[in-house]
Amino acid sequence: MTQSKNDAREQARRVAAHRHITKSERENQRRRLVIMTTVVAVAIALVSVISGVIYDKVIIPSQTVATVGNVNLSREMYVREKRLSLAANMAQNLLLASFGGQFAERFQQQNPYLESQIAGSSVSEEPDGQIVSEWVQNESLRQAANSEFQLNASVGQADQALIADYGMVFGATATPLAMTATLAPTLTPGGPTATAEPEPTNAPPTATPDETKAKDAAAKIIDTIFTNYTTAMQPGGTKPVLTRDDFLQALHRQYVRQALMERVKEKLLPADTFQASTEPTGIDTSQIFVRVDVPQGASAADKDALYAAKKGRADDLIAKLNAGADFATLAQTESDDFTSRKNGGKMDSFDLTGKSVAGSQFDAAYVAAAIALKPNEIVATPVRTDFGWHVIKLNGTTVPSVAEQIRNARSDAFETWFTALATKYPVSYATVPTATLVPAPTGVPAPLPTAPLAGYPTSTVTPVVVATPTVTATANP
Repeated sequence: MTQSKNDAREQARRVAAHRHITKSERENQRRRLVIMTTVVAVAIALVSVISGVIYDKVIIPSQTVATVGNVNLSREMYVREKRLSLAANMAQNLLLASFGGQFAERFQQQNPYLESQIAGSSVSEEPDGQIVSEWVQNESLRQAANSEFQLNASVGQADQALIADYGMVFGATATPLAMTATLAPTLTPGGPTATAEPEPTNAPPTATPDETKAKDAAAKIIDTIFTNYTTAMQPGGTKPVLTRDDFLQALHRQYVRQALMERVKEKLLPADTFQASTEPTGIDTSQIFVRVDVPQGASAADKDALYAAKKGRADDLIAKLNAGADFATLAQTESDDFTSRKNGGKMDSFDLTGKSVAGSQFDAAYVAAAIALKPNEIVATPVRTDFGWHVIKLNGTTVPSVAEQIRNARSDAFETWFTALATKYPVSYATVPTATLVPAPTGVPAPLPTAPLAGYPTSTVTPVVVATPTVTATANP
C-alpha cells in the first residue's frame, strides 16, 4: 500500500516536472521566434537600403543613354557632358559680357539659369536631347576620323584655336574685368540698361603657332575666364559651382572637335586638287523701271499694245543715260519702282540662278539681261517682264576668293561625309531625344517669293486691276 502511494507521488512529480519543462521550452521558442523575426526584418531593411544605394549609385549611373558604334554614354557620363556643355556656354557668355552693354545684361539674365542647371544636375534626371546629340556628333566624328583617316586632334591644336577666339579679350595682356559695374542694371522705362560699360582695352594676341607656347597662353586665358566668372558671382552672393578645371575641359573638348573637323575637311578636299571657279556668286544691279498696268482678261494683242505704248519712255531713258545722265539720279526721279528709286535704283544682289540675298527669286528675263552685261554697262534695249520695262545697269559681280571657295567646298564635303556616318557607326538611344528630331523634307521645296521689281509708293494704294504674272509679284507697300 505504502509502495503504491510512493509510486503515485513519483509519477505526479514527474508529470509536474514535465509540465514545467514544456512551459519553459515554449517560452524559449517564443523568444527565439521574436529574435528570428527581428533579425529577418532588420535584414530585409538592410537589403532594401543597400539595394537602394546600389540602384542610385551603381545601376542608374551605369544605365546607357546613347550608343555610337560600341561606345556607350552612361547617365554618369551624361551628367559630366552636361556640366562641360554649360561651362562652355558660360565661357561664351563671359566673352560677350566683356564688351559691356546689352551683352553684359544678357549674361546677367542667363547666368542664374545656367547656374541652376549645373547645380541641379543628377544621374536620375531626364537627359537633354541637345546635349545627347552633341555627344553623339562628337563621338561619331572621333571614331570616323580615327578609323578612316587615322586622325586625332591634339590639345595643343585646341589651345591654338582657343587663343584665336578668346585671346584678344582674355589673352596675356588682359586684366580681369570689373563685372560688378557691368552687371548691375538700372531699371528705366525703356528697359534695363547697364550702369557702366567698360571699353575693352586688350591688345590683339601675338600668334603662337608653337603648341608649347600655345599651352601657356591658353592657361592664362582659362585663368582670366575663371577669375571673371567668380567675380561675376559676387554681386548676388552666389557661390560658384564651376571650377577652373571645368572651363579647361569644356573648352578643350570644344576646340579639339573644331580642330579635328578642320583636319578631316583637309583630307576630304586637299587644296592641290581643288579647281576654283570664276563664276560670280553675286550680281549687283540697278534699274529704272517703267510700269505697264495690264487689265485682267486683256488679250495678247491688247497686252502687247500697252507694252508698246510704254516702251518709248524706256527707250528715252536709255538715250539719256547714253548721253551722260547719271543713272542713280535718273532712277530717283523717273523710276516707277518706288522701293529701289530712293536708293538710286539699286537692287538686291542675286546669283546666277536669280536667287537674291533676301531669299527671293528674280525674273528670268531680268537675270539673263544682267548676266550678259559687263560691269557699269547698261542694256541696249529695255527688258520686258510681267511687271513692265526695266532699264538695267550691271554695277559689278562678286567672285569668291580661292580661299573662300575652298572653305565653302570643304564645308559641303564635310556635311555630306558626316551625314553618311550614321550607316557606318550606328547610333541608338535608350530614349530618343525629342529636342534633336528634325522632320525630313517631303516633296518639292516651295518656290522662292518673287523679287519685288515694281514697288508702289507707300502713299499709293496698289492698283486692283492688273495682269496676274506667271509667278505673282510681291509689291512692297
